[in-house]
Amino acid sequence: MSMVTKFVLWSLLLLALVGITGSRAIWNNQNSDSEDFTYWQGQYKDVAESLATDSAVKQATRDSLIEVKQVTVGQFTVTQQDGTSQQRVDRCQSCHIGLLNPQMTAENIIRTVDGKTVTTEEVPKYLEEHPKTLRIIKTIGAHPGISVEGEGARDLGVIHGEKFTYGLATEKSLTAADFTDYGLQKTNLKQHPFPTFGCTTCHYGSGRELIEKNAHGDPERWLSPMLAAKYMEAACAQCHAQFDKTKLSVAYLPSMTTIARGEKLFRDKACYGCHKIEGLSKGNIGPELTYEGRTAVPETIEHQLWDPRYKTASCSMPYFFAYREHNTDDPDRIKDIVDARADELKKTGGQANIENPEIRESLERHGYVPNGKAQEDVDALVTFIASQTGNNYASSASSRMTEIAAYNGAQPEKVDVTVASGKKLFEESGCYACHAVGNPDHKGKSMDDPAYKGGVAGPELTWEGSRHSTQWLVEHYENPQAFVPSSIMPIFPFSDTQRKALSLYDQSLRPTGTKTVDPVVDMPSTQMKSLGAQTPDVATMTR
Repeated sequence: MSMVTKFVLWSLLLLALVGITGSRAIWNNQNSDSEDFTYWQGQYKDVAESLATDSAVKQATRDSLIEVKQVTVGQFTVTQQDGTSQQRVDRCQSCHIGLLNPQMTAENIIRTVDGKTVTTEEVPKYLEEHPKTLRIIKTIGAHPGISVEGEGARDLGVIHGEKFTYGLATEKSLTAADFTDYGLQKTNLKQHPFPTFGCTTCHYGSGRELIEKNAHGDPERWLSPMLAAKYMEAACAQCHAQFDKTKLSVAYLPSMTTIARGEKLFRDKACYGCHKIEGLSKGNIGPELTYEGRTAVPETIEHQLWDPRYKTASCSMPYFFAYREHNTDDPDRIKDIVDARADELKKTGGQANIENPEIRESLERHGYVPNGKAQEDVDALVTFIASQTGNNYASSASSRMTEIAAYNGAQPEKVDVTVASGKKLFEESGCYACHAVGNPDHKGKSMDDPAYKGGVAGPELTWEGSRHSTQWLVEHYENPQAFVPSSIMPIFPFSDTQRKALSLYDQSLRPTGTKTVDPVVDMPSTQMKSLGAQTPDVATMTR
């Protein structure tokens, strides 16, 4: 075969490969459920050219290249599921090309694309009725908080509709909430410029992708989909979270109210007793959550909170946000208490309106009714848990390890051994999350007792002082499973004085005039122990 023939054949083969690759790219783009950056930059050029009033600006817009707009964010690396770090590459502005253009307001884009003149007040309703236009505004519109400088200086506010939560840049803000949101957005933009931070540092998503569905992330395929607006503070916490080992809490910026609420719920619901978060909790019954935001998407976390048994039927995590309607779906749980609040929710229409159909289906299958009033609590807890990635860009790895070591070496607080201090501990340690307490002197059903409050995952403690001695209670706090092997109660990191104070409070829970329980009667005798009665083994207890 001659050299010419070989050259021709190789050239034809190369052309064929290029053709196949190009066709595949076109096919993927046209059949990807979303357009790529070339489409959106074309849309932007049409709108921007139409809005331009200066002929030179019009010409420059017309002549601008369609190209990938890439930002490399070296100081905010992406942590992979296996713990390794990867440089953050952010191409989001290839599609969201109008983020810094103050002309790209909702009103202007509607007028240009649809030929309609819509006032700011009419924008939400109009966009609810025109989802395609909303999609265009979300993609090429200005970021909320943009300012217009010069003679006609003004601030572009934000607006929200009932059916969408995206903050759209509009000519003005309408309500006090909008003004507050706008002020926050303006501050965020000033302190987090796109050339330095990109978009994915705050919004998550896959910054390397150039097709919407892939870039925004499908929760079923990607570990880092874009954060919904209600979970945004999980990203803020990667820099703006300071652990306080003395208070067992985290300090956030004043504006981060959702995640602060979630962190408080983590303590109030006694999640810390079962789940470990380095530097914050030492639980060892449930899965560790130190890196949960790296390995689980918010939708998965939300599902677990509403329905703890949706993945594992034997999961012992209590249903904190839903009430049991029946007890016939699981033979192993046939004796579970049916919660009267479930019927009340159904009568009053107080169930949560959960958007995810899989969550609704599994709750119904397991016989639980979600409490509508708990939706904000669930969102707050999802935000807090999703923020747990093991990262803190605002501090060095060595300082973080120092904080964790100091926390692990800290000893529980010593308190006065009194009923009052025990009651305070009971209320502050999350005991009400599982145990209900009412008035021991109340006659009639507990649910009719005005003083009755608490959960149903653990035994009711209204008459606990009539059932057990102080010694039993103290040693039960030291190791619940030594008395009840099937108990799901965690071994909380209490000091000796804290356990004694809690036990005194529990002992006080008995009807007026009744006597305390004698330890001789309550604790296993030598003979009982020889027959296998459970008794605490403090020496082998884990903390």
